[in-house]
Amino acid sequence: MNDTTNQFCVIGLGAYGFSLAKSLAEHGAFVMAIDHDLDRVEEIKQYISEAIQFDATDPNLLAEHGVFNADIVIVAIGEAFEPVVLIAMELLKADLPRIIARAGSDTQETILNKIGIQEVIHPEKDEGERMARSLVRSSISDFFELSEDIGIYEIDAPSDMIGYSIADLKMRQRYHVNLLTIKRPIEKLIQVEGATKKSFEVLGVIEPDMKIRKDDKLVLMGKQDDIDKLLNIN
Repeated sequence: MNDTTNQFCVIGLGAYGFSLAKSLAEHGAFVMAIDHDLDRVEEIKQYISEAIQFDATDPNLLAEHGVFNADIVIVAIGEAFEPVVLIAMELLKADLPRIIARAGSDTQETILNKIGIQEVIHPEKDEGERMARSLVRSSISDFFELSEDIGIYEIDAPSDMIGYSIADLKMRQRYHVNLLTIKRPIEKLIQVEGATKKSFEVLGVIEPDMKIRKDDKLVLMGKQDDIDKLLNIN
């Protein structure tokens, strides 16, 4: 099922922020969008749950409009970097569950890391849709678009598949998706931006008798609708 219980706030409605906010809403999420430009706010109102015009560097206004109550806040401002830092610091003070901030260079990313922002994005204009998919559906950890219809998806192994062999699951016949490989966690832990994370090995060509294990990641190729069907059923 879609993880639509999270409330998202997108700050900054340039090309990327607008695309991201709209795509999140299209995936069923509650989305609040904020920008200082009234025209941008008016333009996106028809697509999302709530759109508000105000200066997001003002901590009192952030609190007044409920930004500190959001589960995930994405600071998508691209025109200037100073507002990104100021807003990020206020969000950190409010101890939000998840903060994602935009950087225009490696130097800006380093600055954001230094103040405590661990999730930093360097988006191109057309990446909002990709990020929306990974944020809304938490079981999709990566996505790569091959064409307008087909993509490669890395998903957490659904609990109902654990313990079954590839032959038993018949994913191609049932869901019209192809299992390319499996990424399986190994004992080794790695450090990523100061945090300890699991390390995975790619198993390569998958044999029909191989069984899905807990914490496996499945690398699938197929259409978005078919991936959704697989995840919703399992």
